[in-house]
Amino acid sequence: MKRGLSLSVISIVFLLWIEQSLEVAYLWKTVAKAMLFLFIPVILFRKSGFPFLRMRLTDQKSMKVAIGSGVAIMGIILVAFIILQPFIDIDALIVDLSKAGITTLTFPFIALYILLGNSILEEFFFRGLLPNLIGKSQVQYVLPSFLFAVYHITIFLPWFSLPLLVLAVSGLWIGGIIFQLANEKSGTILPSWTIHMFADIGVLIVGIYVIYFY
Repeated sequence: MKRGLSLSVISIVFLLWIEQSLEVAYLWKTVAKAMLFLFIPVILFRKSGFPFLRMRLTDQKSMKVAIGSGVAIMGIILVAFIILQPFIDIDALIVDLSKAGITTLTFPFIALYILLGNSILEEFFFRGLLPNLIGKSQVQYVLPSFLFAVYHITIFLPWFSLPLLVLAVSGLWIGGIIFQLANEKSGTILPSWTIHMFADIGVLIVGIYVIYFY
């Protein structure tokens, strides 16, 4: 457990440093994330067998609940953006996206990666690996979800005021717990990955508005 938590904290701090201190393209951020969230953990913890990847064990009921939850969360994201848009610094958001190389031309490709690639990286790390390393306890739900929320702070930092930042991080923490609970019955990350992809669809719809229509 200590080894896994040390790895997660170091990985998150390093990625936060890249996000806030280095003006690098989104591609290089993605490479660093893949190394820290997937390739290094696979090497270090390969003996665990990663039971949470046995997707065939997921039952239909769990998937129906996941799809319903995902659609609901997608709707919440869109409604929240509509309500909170006056308080979001969209100009700063556009500048950050431009610095990362996210433009009208590159957005479709990056959106596809976010939907299918980034989501599985985060689910593997936060909903699969960390709970598996921690084992059965209340911490299994709270800590990985908290780290998931903390990891996303730098993404929101330039765009939101402090109250909105706290609201966003709290929402991610609660959302992370919901994601983890969705996996409970099947023991795999397929339900939470499904919810995550629906949530990403909501975020990407916002992205389409910001990049193409704002």
